Amino acid sequence: MALDADAIAAAAQSCPSVARLSGGLVGEVATFLPGRRVTGVRLLPEEVEVHVVARWDRPLQAVAEEVRVIVAPLSEGLPVVVFIDDIETPDEEREQELGPLSGSRVDARQHP
Repeated sequence: MALDADAIAAAAQSCPSVARLSGGLVGEVATFLPGRRVTGVRLLPEEVEVHVVARWDRPLQAVAEEVRVIVAPLSEGLPVVVFIDDIETPDEEREQELGPLSGSRVDARQHP
């Protein structure tokens, strides 16, 4: 049975400590499939890499362990290596929930 990058991505994303998957600095972390890519998951012959953005209020070691535990059953015995590429701050979390806050100002001055 082949590794399923989509299932691995969905499992990692379902972790409460994970804000989202990360594509790395310039989007280089992905599994490339015909016509699309699965960002944040890299399937290598010797391991499964999962790159995440952690929620700010979780200990990083706990985040990594949570992802490893949920992804391990899908890794066909390969080690699961978790990279925490960034940490989502409370402001970023709020922006994810509400939408972009920039550009939302209203100019209350009257114009002729």
